[in-house]
Amino acid sequence: MKSTNNNTQVRSEIIRSPSLYLKEFEAKEQEGSRGQRFFSGTRFKSLAVPFLYRLIRQVPLPIAMLPINLFIFLMRALYWWPKNPIRLSCEYICILANQKGYMHNPRQIYQQFLSNALESLKNYFDLYRNGIESVIDQVNIAENDVPKINKLIEENGGAILAVPHNLGSLFSALKMNREFPLIIVTKNPSTIERTKIAIDFYERMDTTILMVRGGNPFELSRTLFSVLKSGKMVGATVDSLDSSENRIEVQVFGQTMGFSAWAAKIAIRLGVPIIPSYFGSYKNLINASYGDPILTNDVQESIQQYVRFFEENILKDPASWGFLGDKKWRRALCNACNNL
Repeated sequence: MKSTNNNTQVRSEIIRSPSLYLKEFEAKEQEGSRGQRFFSGTRFKSLAVPFLYRLIRQVPLPIAMLPINLFIFLMRALYWWPKNPIRLSCEYICILANQKGYMHNPRQIYQQFLSNALESLKNYFDLYRNGIESVIDQVNIAENDVPKINKLIEENGGAILAVPHNLGSLFSALKMNREFPLIIVTKNPSTIERTKIAIDFYERMDTTILMVRGGNPFELSRTLFSVLKSGKMVGATVDSLDSSENRIEVQVFGQTMGFSAWAAKIAIRLGVPIIPSYFGSYKNLINASYGDPILTNDVQESIQQYVRFFEENILKDPASWGFLGDKKWRRALCNACNNL
């Protein structure tokens, strides 16, 4: 089903899938959602993702990997460009980590970050070609974490898994889904084509997702309440910086930064714990780490606790954090270094 609103220039399409928690989702694509600037990250993803998707479906895997290997090769060579944005992020995070006793080298972190990104893509390609059983052992969850988290969910009626933008966090859902009753909350891509591609991979991961871009906030909250009252865990990335009026400000990397409060507010209202997590990558292997459960009636304290957990793990293992490539966080890391 497709519709076009000529006044707001929004195209929409109903997508149905067994991986969708509500079984169907209205994907919307606004004019300009493919990127206004030719060299923008949005434009790059709108072109690269469908291209790679067609490659993996139609050509042998070694050939499909050629453009990716070439891109990674070029990115490795570009480390020597002093204004390389990812290099700058690596330099900033190493300065901050060194202050805490972690002696990282920016060049090594940069190269490891690219290796982790490459291996993450290979994992998805293996998943698509060979099925979930071929890759599920790439994700390691400590045996003692499984009963501990399931007990928390059972005792409290649900839980929220606070996830940072690690390179292996989303992929780890295919293993977590077998260990915990998990629903993934995700902001779907900005285009209909990329949304369909994402859902195809979610189906192959055998995961259940709740897509939230462009949704009605009241309806989304009501759905989340329903999920968390049914003995399930909701997993969502919560490390995006927030500059809106509704942000909650906490301390991170020695400065005050704003974050969205929705996860903390829902957890407090329902009395469920927030479990902070971090997913460390080394080549094609992913290790899941979970922090102590957060149960508090203070929204700011809740956010401060899981952001502190993120910060400690980022400083320890920065090459696993996907937001080394995020421009907002790069500015924040730069400011943190200037404040030392």
